[in-house]
Amino acid sequence: MLALVLISLFTDAPPSAAPQLKPLGIDCVFVAPDAVAAWTAAGVCAKPLPAVTKLPAPGVQYRMNVASASNAPWVNSNGWQYVRGLQNTAFVDAPNPVLAAAEAHAYGVDAILKVAPKDWPKYAEAVKLIASLSPSRLPALANIGFVDDGSAAAGENLNLLVRRNLLFKVVSSPDPALSINIKPESGDPSKYAYQVRQKLGDEKRLLRIYGSDVVIARLHGDASGRRVTLLNYGNRNVDGLRVRLLGRFPKLQLTSSAGPVEPRDLMVTAETTEFSLPLVPTYTVIDLKP
Repeated sequence: MLALVLISLFTDAPPSAAPQLKPLGIDCVFVAPDAVAAWTAAGVCAKPLPAVTKLPAPGVQYRMNVASASNAPWVNSNGWQYVRGLQNTAFVDAPNPVLAAAEAHAYGVDAILKVAPKDWPKYAEAVKLIASLSPSRLPALANIGFVDDGSAAAGENLNLLVRRNLLFKVVSSPDPALSINIKPESGDPSKYAYQVRQKLGDEKRLLRIYGSDVVIARLHGDASGRRVTLLNYGNRNVDGLRVRLLGRFPKLQLTSSAGPVEPRDLMVTAETTEFSLPLVPTYTVIDLKP
């Protein structure tokens, strides 16, 4: 439920950094248990860090393939772990606090972000953006049921399904309401994701995006409308992206981490809605109504 997500700040900085917090509107922080007293004495609401599940920093990197340098980006996303479920609150090392906060919000997960003092203003901006979004209790939508057996191979499968923007939900047994149900397979996870896409068929996909390898999409909705969230894991804005979703939704409202962005080339038929975005920053939220 995107209306209920809490994004919090953890710091291992000394209490002398406390005066930087109030001007940014940061009222409370998590710190190491043995640092609570010192931060409290500095006049800051400080809480001991609870039990957490540590996750890596989201982002993108370029890798070398066997033969030559490759321009294909590798997206480091925590999305598959969020969908799979965490035992404790997510704890994310966040050199890019806007992306880390946006990722947790897009997946409806509470998160504690470890942010360096120099990046506290960016963290404050991210929290302000999320707070400005209209509350949403729309459920996540999916084409695919993934019967998770908890194995490492299943985790690799989930990771590639996320990166290929194949919308799934984790199920304990096949769900007949979904288009297809799949089981994990060992081997090449990229090949696995391709086979799943072929089995589903692009025309049945609830949401598709064109124009970027570093943007991951989420879709929530019911009879009242849809919410599309776009996470740009790249180091710069994406110039130009096409979005297609099933259903007729002629009314669009867009919020982004770059300020106002106007959708272009809106095409609405009885079965589909398509539009283009001239700019895709770190986080974009699009609410669509029938």
